[in-house]
Amino acid sequence: MSGAFEGVRGASKIVFVRHGQTDFNVQRRFQGIIDHPLNDHGREQARRAGEVLARRIASPSAQVGMNVGAAASGVARIICSPLSRAHETARILAAALCAEGVKAGEPRVDERLIERCYGLFEGLTVDEAIARHEGEVAQWRATGESEAAGVEASDRVGRRIMDAALDAAASAPEGSTLVVVSHGAAISRGLVTFMGLNPLSFDALRGLDNCHWSELACVGGGGSGASGAPAWRLTSHNVGYREDVLGA
Repeated sequence: MSGAFEGVRGASKIVFVRHGQTDFNVQRRFQGIIDHPLNDHGREQARRAGEVLARRIASPSAQVGMNVGAAASGVARIICSPLSRAHETARILAAALCAEGVKAGEPRVDERLIERCYGLFEGLTVDEAIARHEGEVAQWRATGESEAAGVEASDRVGRRIMDAALDAAASAPEGSTLVVVSHGAAISRGLVTFMGLNPLSFDALRGLDNCHWSELACVGGGGSGASGAPAWRLTSHNVGYREDVLGA
């Protein structure tokens, strides 16, 4: 793994994008690592999100804060989860970027970006899970964890998401934007890990809606009491393809 926040010389911005809608999302089922595809609405979400992201990357706005590095316009890299709903979303985004003249290339799959495993709960609604696994659901609701149900630990999820993003960011072109296409639970835990919070504090961040994203900007050292080492600042969260609600 690239050393966390040490000597970051690649991408200056990381954009975490949740995949488009699936039928399981509509039915409010635990998806986890079940490989369920996008539905037609999810594909349209990805297309519209891609158009906005492409324009944003092609002409990045000024960042807030004197220590935030500006992203290079027109250069991006895309990595994604191996699950088809994320991989297809990434391909649609890549096509949109290319259409706007952004140099992004084909999405690269990273197994570490897979969704959190929900074990016995996968494929079930919450009511169905309660009916079949009441004790395990009670534990999960109380703590966010359920080893007995085979739910992947939050700290492990957060660490692998951050590691995948940092590795890709370090090898990306100088000042480029890294687009990371993954899943709701995985991204939430990755973000709190990036910010140095307890992974069990994921509820402090609202979960991403389908084809919404969060942006992290690389912050240089010096000034404002900074330690001198590069770090990552959350500059916008749960941003959608309505341009009037885009964050910094």
